[in-house]
Amino acid sequence: MGGIENLSLIPSSVGAAPVQNIGAYGCEAKDSIEKVNIVKLEDGQPSTLTNSDCHFCYRDSIFKHELKDNYLVDSVIFRLSKKPTFTTHYGSLSNEIEKLGKPTLKTVRQAVINIRNSKLPDPKLIGNVGSFFKNPTIDAKTASTLILQYPEMVHYPAENGKIKIAAGWLIDKCGLKGYVNKAGNAGVHKNQALVLVNLGGATGQDIIEVAEYVQDTVFNKFGIKIEPEAIIIDN
Repeated sequence: MGGIENLSLIPSSVGAAPVQNIGAYGCEAKDSIEKVNIVKLEDGQPSTLTNSDCHFCYRDSIFKHELKDNYLVDSVIFRLSKKPTFTTHYGSLSNEIEKLGKPTLKTVRQAVINIRNSKLPDPKLIGNVGSFFKNPTIDAKTASTLILQYPEMVHYPAENGKIKIAAGWLIDKCGLKGYVNKAGNAGVHKNQALVLVNLGGATGQDIIEVAEYVQDTVFNKFGIKIEPEAIIIDN
């Protein structure tokens, strides 16, 4: 059954999926989530939230705001389809599917896995925090100005007439793919600009400093502020 094939190989758990509203290649968890069963930490009372109750939006949900630190996600009910409509337009996905044959549940899933394996580092081999930055959304007028200057800029339509810009493209265009900090222990992955990596002995602060350097560099070049997708926990 289809509906979450574009989320294949995302390193996550079922419980975390609605919290972050995880997504990839044009699809998000919210597209298939029917209900979320939760438990109140204070008294153990169970309750159920519908999809609309969760206030899903891009990499966001009610669990990161009003319900933060107060509820446990116990289980998630997904609505899948025996006759899914495939989302294949995002990035290089359609080209990868063509190599495998016509779009089917099996080929779409395998194409996603192939792309992720080719771009993303194996956490067993190199420490990393996955896709660290959200794709920023900007107003259409600003986007048009930037696209005139950079016709190759990777962009997609977003809600409310806004335009989503690929954060990975922005970082790569700044020449930061493969960047290594002065200490030589942290940087940006050489194959995927969205991923920050621990090159050996890096602390959380080292990673944050690399992230801030990337943010500043992108802002100085494009006037766009990219936000972390990862949740940063202060000690």
